[in-house]
Amino acid sequence: MSCDPTRGAACAMLTFSRFRAATPRPRDEEERSVMSTPLEGAAEQDSPAAPPRRRPRLLIVAYAFPPAGGITVMRALSLAKYFPACGIDVHVLAARNPAVPVRDPGLLAHVPPSVSIHRAFSPELPFYLRKRLWERVAGGGSSSEADSTPPPPPRWKSALAEAARRVFCPDPQVVWTPFAIAAARRIIRRCQIDAVLVTAPPFSVFLIGNALKRAFPQLRLISDFRDEWLRFYLTDFEFLRSDAIRRRAEQIERETVRLSDLVVAVTASSLREIRSRYPAEPDSKFALVHNGYDPDALKPLFAGSEDAPRPKRDKVVITHIGTAYSTASPAFYFQALDGLPDAIRSRIETRFIGRISETEQRLLARRGESVRLLGFLPQAEALRHIADTDYLLLTMTNEFSLPGKLFEYLASSKPIIALSPRGGEVDRLIAETGAGWCVPHDDPQAVRRILEEAVRHALEGTVPFRTRRDVVARYERPRLVAEYARILRERLFPEAPPADAID
Repeated sequence: MSCDPTRGAACAMLTFSRFRAATPRPRDEEERSVMSTPLEGAAEQDSPAAPPRRRPRLLIVAYAFPPAGGITVMRALSLAKYFPACGIDVHVLAARNPAVPVRDPGLLAHVPPSVSIHRAFSPELPFYLRKRLWERVAGGGSSSEADSTPPPPPRWKSALAEAARRVFCPDPQVVWTPFAIAAARRIIRRCQIDAVLVTAPPFSVFLIGNALKRAFPQLRLISDFRDEWLRFYLTDFEFLRSDAIRRRAEQIERETVRLSDLVVAVTASSLREIRSRYPAEPDSKFALVHNGYDPDALKPLFAGSEDAPRPKRDKVVITHIGTAYSTASPAFYFQALDGLPDAIRSRIETRFIGRISETEQRLLARRGESVRLLGFLPQAEALRHIADTDYLLLTMTNEFSLPGKLFEYLASSKPIIALSPRGGEVDRLIAETGAGWCVPHDDPQAVRRILEEAVRHALEGTVPFRTRRDVVARYERPRLVAEYARILRERLFPEAPPADAID
């Protein structure tokens, strides 16, 4: 396989139209490795030399990548999709058999043919089998704040669960790391890779970047935090609530920041948290690049939707898209809904598109005909459902996070009902874009007030909000990836030719 991908056009705010025409699938090389590969090794003598004056060659390490589906793959996919147009040649290394809950093969059509995809085996159980085993060991999944807390498991189960946490530390995907390191070393040597961008979660993938930086000291290392690890991730997911995992996570993060040439976060709150933990590191090591939405996928679906007349129906439709789990639990929404007068509550139909955790399934099972569960749908199909809704529902109980679906909500111009902490990232973005209501999730009276107002507007045919399209446009992925590329060029690749000088 050739390791000199087809050169793209000059870096500019290009749309995906140059890639969207019927193109062959991206090159997909199956990588193999051996379990004996060490996680950490001494610097190798054949470390790549300083790159010549040519397009930088970047290896993106992402545990999940299409045909895996869901929001977790979108950042790596958008980087692979738009970096080539910014003068950066891209390779992707992903797990060949990731333990993910959903697949969406159609997403592969968004990968330019110039991108080489490499895959390394991961010795894992399928997602749902692993989930069932964990529930048997731990006595069930996590519960939301608005639900009753399940009884604690027997002591022997607790001991077994803690043993599992110590083995699969800092997360179950750690078993992929030796296979990925072996594959990445071969790719780096063979394809003369200049930089590795590791995007997490799962956060064990940072072990891959750290090992590669030690093995190839001249390699530039970019560590991309899609979530706040220590303040959010370790507290909001049951498997990760362990002193042993926290100690290991702190150690890995500290080493990751030390070894990285660039540390990138997706929200200002997360960046401040990470930055505050490492005050001795220079400011130039840290950067903020938000998540966003893909205008090529969304504009054809939502063009003119803001001014389209509301469909004639008796029900007011409120739609939630994405995974419903403890931190994004609809329990707070239903708590407020149940407090509404019957005349208003009976007019509301709530739809859920996406995966629902077991705890939330128990919550939804008793809701009756007023709730429709549509399950996971491929991205394109799920987005089409947005056009048929009156309001979009989002719950995020963590102030650091901006769920990826929020950007797709914004692109639709449909009014948003957001339940999230005041002053948090969701609250800030809703206020900035004027896209809807945001009230604290734990204030049922406030939630009831906005539900009453939402029903009134829908039945009267009035529009409660006008989304600021100029502000929303700042979160288009081509713009964000172009900014990411600019940061890489200025801080890591000053010797590379200007993007607009590349033919």
